[in-house]
Amino acid sequence: MPAAGPIEVVLLAAGRSQRMRGANKLLLDIAGEPLLRRSARLWLDAGHDLVVVTAADDSAPRQALAGLPLRFVANPRAAEGQATSVRAGLAAARLDRRALAIALADQPLLTAPDLAMLLAAFDAAGGDRAVVPRHQGQRGNPVLLPRAVARALQADPALGPPRLHLDRHPALVHWLDVDHPRYTSDLDTPEDAARLLGATT
Repeated sequence: MPAAGPIEVVLLAAGRSQRMRGANKLLLDIAGEPLLRRSARLWLDAGHDLVVVTAADDSAPRQALAGLPLRFVANPRAAEGQATSVRAGLAAARLDRRALAIALADQPLLTAPDLAMLLAAFDAAGGDRAVVPRHQGQRGNPVLLPRAVARALQADPALGPPRLHLDRHPALVHWLDVDHPRYTSDLDTPEDAARLLGATT
């Protein structure tokens, strides 16, 4: 089922790669380009609007994404955890599309068809529920939020991060159960890098 136009995407790229033992995971090479750039292009090549959240004191992501048609937002509280980056991305989002995706920048197995499947599931479910991918009971990413939900979260930070809000309101969730781990595989350690980047070559 074809998607009805582009969506807006918040790509989280403010992590410190603390478990990578000195390497910046988002700058690891994947098929000749940094993982972060590959992750951004996956959305951009499909025509979607992209906002990238970076740490305020980290210029490397901006350099890795130089020349791409996207917007940046700096998170001065990045060291406090991913939830602060989600909040920064929500605050900066224009929310003028039918959906907002919250996406991770460290999922090298994701493909264009995977993104298209999320959008098709969103539209097939009526466009008024969040789509959360799931594999063998494990929830994954990206997560698609309907515009109304994203606007409510943007307007009222007291509602909490999207995951907490959706857990409190399960009727808002459409689960997309899949038979592969691409939505649930992210890269945190050197061992992950060896396994996941090897799987993409």
